[in-house]
Amino acid sequence: MPVALRLPDPGVSALRAGCAHPRDLMSVLPAQPATLRQARSLVQQWLADQDWPGEDAHDVVLAVHEAVANVVDHAYPRTVTGSVHLHAWVSVEPRTGARRVVATVTDRGCWRAEHGAAADLTSRGYGLVMMSGCMAEMHIQRSASGTTVILISPTVPAGSPPAQLP
Repeated sequence: MPVALRLPDPGVSALRAGCAHPRDLMSVLPAQPATLRQARSLVQQWLADQDWPGEDAHDVVLAVHEAVANVVDHAYPRTVTGSVHLHAWVSVEPRTGARRVVATVTDRGCWRAEHGAAADLTSRGYGLVMMSGCMAEMHIQRSASGTTVILISPTVPAGSPPAQLP
């Protein structure tokens, strides 16, 4: 029986809460190894723009990186360059101002063991555990048109000290 997943409403946005940086992160990147650095950089900068606290920001970056790496490794055959769709927003609790990041990483591929580096699984297989450990919630939605990983961070209080970029 399918489980209905209720995502934090992007309509309850940072804009409505009066935050200075209301924009979402939306990017479509090629599903190639070189994309990993670009994805990390985009998420790091976006979190800094949202004044996201340091350790919490590192966890979000690590989880998103792993989700993107899974697309690069598993979603498409080596001969096909597919895409990675990255969307992130800040959900704000109206009563308290507490915030959390919701990030989705979507591909249009089909997981196969023989795709990319996935053929050598002897020392791998901890990505889902790592994403779950970094985030408050992690959900995977598979369909005939691809896979979406939904990452929801732990809440951070309003006015938390921002992350320091390395």
